[in-house]
Amino acid sequence: MLESAQRSPYRELAHVMGVHNENQSEGLVSCGKTYTALHQELSKLKSRSGDESWEVIWEMVDNYLENSVKTAHPMYFNQLWAGQSEPALIGGVIELLANTSMYTFEVAPMATVVEDEMRAVFARQLGFEGWESQVTSGGSNSNYLALLLALNRSIPDMKSNGVSDGVKRRVYVSADSHYSMDKSVMMAGLGLASLVKVPTDERGAMDITSLKQLIEDDVANGLLPCMIAGTAGTTVKGAFDPFNELADVATQHSCWLHVDGAWGGALTYSSSTGHVLSGTERADSFSWDAHKMLGVPLMCSLLFVQEEGALNKAFNLGNTSYIFHDSADEISHDLGPSSLQCGRRVDMLKMWFEYLFYGQQGFEARIEHFLKLSQMAEQRIKREADLELQSERWINNICFRSHPSGMDDKDTLNKFNKTVRERLTKSGDALVNQAFLEDDLTIRLIIANKDVTAVDVTRFFDLWLSESRQLEKEWKQ
Repeated sequence: MLESAQRSPYRELAHVMGVHNENQSEGLVSCGKTYTALHQELSKLKSRSGDESWEVIWEMVDNYLENSVKTAHPMYFNQLWAGQSEPALIGGVIELLANTSMYTFEVAPMATVVEDEMRAVFARQLGFEGWESQVTSGGSNSNYLALLLALNRSIPDMKSNGVSDGVKRRVYVSADSHYSMDKSVMMAGLGLASLVKVPTDERGAMDITSLKQLIEDDVANGLLPCMIAGTAGTTVKGAFDPFNELADVATQHSCWLHVDGAWGGALTYSSSTGHVLSGTERADSFSWDAHKMLGVPLMCSLLFVQEEGALNKAFNLGNTSYIFHDSADEISHDLGPSSLQCGRRVDMLKMWFEYLFYGQQGFEARIEHFLKLSQMAEQRIKREADLELQSERWINNICFRSHPSGMDDKDTLNKFNKTVRERLTKSGDALVNQAFLEDDLTIRLIIANKDVTAVDVTRFFDLWLSESRQLEKEWKQ
């Protein structure tokens, strides 16, 4: 510690980053400590605050990294993001070093050019022609902005008078849509009663027949369809809604069509499976989290809109001469007026570094790698007599559970699988998520780390089966 305290902060930071990078795939995924234990460790350092001592800073750095989940560990399959990428990491560090904010070209000249270029790359990839976009704070924020855009189209004077015309509007989403849609209608003042959750088919895609019937019933009752929100890659099953059919229905009823592609938007880089996005180019808006399947560090989210000028019309309020100034150019390059945020980080810089290093072909290879490993995981589950695949696989979401012979009671199966997961989590051997498919608990395995290999996938199932079979023996005794 004395040696590190004597080094300059930047040299020590470089040393820490190097050591962490070398060790992030080793050892346990998580520390397994309780909240109380971690708080006690923090309190010891808190008592030394204000000493202007670099020694306590590096002690805190060590403590933080040692007690954080290793999201780049090959046994981390828990969320819709994982892994680490050195080019993007460097971009994130440089962004912090420059410490600018993305609202005017004046304070963020190079950052503005980078963001414009990166957004254009993605828009072309998605098939959006006349378009504009905005970098957001996350997929939830993107979905909220899309709803506000839909309402601004439906209520021309909304900016002045709000949602106060007395018309009861309806927003239609898949029953398996992200919970941010519930939050969005609540924050927009529509209320949860305005959100209609459409049943899904066996694979988890929105059922078009049910959607049409629900809209017809609402129209007959004097309600106004305002927005249809499809999902490209649902959170649990990874399902894709039938977007061409959604677009037809949206056109028929003059609805705004939004696609939540936060997770599955990256399939635009898949030559083998990209067809699941067919029809999304007809959407009015499309949200995408590049920090998920593309693997750049959190956060890196975007909202694309077909109608050029829609974002500016909805969110530009004017009367901001203290920040937005008249430009000598005919076209303003300020990005702030069309954003719901004011100050925000340069999230696209790390994405730009990733793009420069790997390019379009690198992204495609990454997505195909995930799909290949997911197919391998699916085949392993089908081969094991005491494992059960609980839903048909779309992409790299794999829903499975242990199903020991003779154990058919639903509650018992749920408890059994939850216990296996908890044991692996507490031991730090592996971290995988759980969810419910109706009343059945499912283990949701997500492959989103570019460095995970076939050996790692095999190791995970070996760990799971070993723990599962040990628990089965204990329960039978």
